[in-house]
Amino acid sequence: MTLQLRNFSFLLLLFYSLGCKKSQTVNPPADPTYLPPKAIVVVSGNNQFGYSGKPLDTIVIKVTPASPADTSAYSYGYYLGNYQDAFYILGHTYSGGSIYVKVLWQLASNATSPAATFYAYNHCTGQQNQAGGCKLLDSVKLSADVRKPWISIYNQNTGGFDALYDLCFTSPDNGLAIGEGSGVVRTADGGKTWTTGPPIRTDNDAELLAFSGPDTGLVILVNNYAQFTYDGGKTFNQQAWTPPFEGDHSSAAYYMASSKTIYSVGHQGQLAKTADGGNTWSTFNFNILNGFDALSVVGKDTLYAVGDVGLIVKSTDAGQTWKRELIQLNNYLSSVYFITNNFGFAGGQDGVLIRTTDGGANWSSIKTGLSFPVIAIRFFGSTHGYIVTSGGEIAESKDGGLTWTVRNVNNYGVGSLNKAVIKDQTIIFGLEGPSIYTYDLTQQ
Repeated sequence: MTLQLRNFSFLLLLFYSLGCKKSQTVNPPADPTYLPPKAIVVVSGNNQFGYSGKPLDTIVIKVTPASPADTSAYSYGYYLGNYQDAFYILGHTYSGGSIYVKVLWQLASNATSPAATFYAYNHCTGQQNQAGGCKLLDSVKLSADVRKPWISIYNQNTGGFDALYDLCFTSPDNGLAIGEGSGVVRTADGGKTWTTGPPIRTDNDAELLAFSGPDTGLVILVNNYAQFTYDGGKTFNQQAWTPPFEGDHSSAAYYMASSKTIYSVGHQGQLAKTADGGNTWSTFNFNILNGFDALSVVGKDTLYAVGDVGLIVKSTDAGQTWKRELIQLNNYLSSVYFITNNFGFAGGQDGVLIRTTDGGANWSSIKTGLSFPVIAIRFFGSTHGYIVTSGGEIAESKDGGLTWTVRNVNNYGVGSLNKAVIKDQTIIFGLEGPSIYTYDLTQQ
């Protein structure tokens, strides 16, 4: 019994001695690879304006190690605010003692306020991270703002071949849209709401609109026939009319200077003018296969028309005679817009945009960053303007069209616009099939 007590006392003393000795031992210095970096910052790509369901531009993150020896010790991870987002670390490079990590962040289709965190670890594998065995060194926050897409505000699909072809605002509040099988669609509140009215005639085959003011206008029907309105499009009436060109869709565009003076451009180099409200026409023909697609009238006497394979013509005598402008361009041109007699733009196939400041004597090509045909151009003053493509792309210029910033990408809400109307500096309207869409330009 005495021996057992002595043994127990010895063990107790030994345990106490070892414990005291351990508590007095100084911890070894930390592994230098566990030191956090001097800095971790986003060099480019943070706070982007993104698009739901699409990748952001490549993000570059700069990691500056505490010492050069730490460079190979880092590994990286991330945390997403929306688990449906996708995040890819593309690789990294070394330069000037720092590590530059490239990251691709693809936003989910339901993204609203995207957020992510980029982490720097010490020698960490994915398996270690899941087990909680990684040593976190530092992190940096990433965020983005999501642009709103084109929004459908009207749809009149009855299951047939409904399609809207043209849209026109006769005043800031009043506008109408027409098409095939859709009747006349009207707004009285600037485009916030639209209502369907009866068709112009039972065939329900309206194709183009042109107005000279808030009350006087015309609608082009099948085979290039017309009816007139003198009450802002509330009612249309037939009057003496001879089509300027024969055949359905033979006119691509109309410009109505007054109830009597009207211009039209069409297929195979044809241009026409009437001074008696469409009863008789004087025509001008370039005798070419290329057709015209758009017309711009500046002031009283200067007109420009553009079309297939870089076709541009100009009149300085109110359409009596025309001269072809020779340019080195094969793209089809589908839009033209002039701010003054001499300063204007033409746009078309593959996002092409050309600019002139001397009345078309010389044209320069402008990079837009767009890929689809430019179908609408409008400037507000000499410096601020927008362009829209059939794919729904939008670009903005603030320096007179010399440079452009993409504000919306293709297939973001719409993908095949028949028509786009840049109403003002806050909103754009577009027609796709039987629907009317809007795009909010006030978002930054």
